[in-house]
Amino acid sequence: MTRVGIVADSHVGEYLDALPAEIFTLLAGCDLVLHAGDISRPWVLDELARIAPVIAVRGDHDRLDGMELPRQTVVTVEGKRIGLTHGRRSFLLDLAVIVVHVLARRKLRWRAGLHRSLLRRVGPVDCLVYGHWHEPLTTAVDGTLVFSPGAVCPWGSLEGDRQPGTGFQGVSDRWVRRYRTQLGADAMRRHVGILEVSPEGIVARLIPLS
Repeated sequence: MTRVGIVADSHVGEYLDALPAEIFTLLAGCDLVLHAGDISRPWVLDELARIAPVIAVRGDHDRLDGMELPRQTVVTVEGKRIGLTHGRRSFLLDLAVIVVHVLARRKLRWRAGLHRSLLRRVGPVDCLVYGHWHEPLTTAVDGTLVFSPGAVCPWGSLEGDRQPGTGFQGVSDRWVRRYRTQLGADAMRRHVGILEVSPEGIVARLIPLS
């Protein structure tokens, strides 16, 4: 069996100063680490490489100073194909999801369309891993395991006691905070994940940070 550590939306150097030290303990013993984007600074991948070799994709917040990362990739582990992508579609489509949720004031069922869109990007796989939405989730779509580990930095620009920005950024911050609050308390906790991969199948485990 191969253990694959899953990290997404760390935003280190942008909203967090460093990776939480607990990550290195929780993912110790993994044979591979996948990062689903919003790394924010390239040296984060060097830090994660202390655990195991790292494969990453580019997120919409990534400013990687010339480092080229793919938008999506497929990794084969124990004969199983794992698709990795960040999870963003278009800006307007993502904005519409947030606005509709905030106006509805409740969690809506919209993820089936997202998952099918992401699966079309990566092609036939046994497991799809994505981030971007900061929401921990494990489900199946037509027999394919779909896994989002949530986020290392779940609040994004409003992590901790940060106040909303000014102007358009402030409006955006407040709407995103309302949207993420509606996802529930678990989505506001920091998480990583592990995939336990064998020729017989893939088991996904969500791991909250303390």
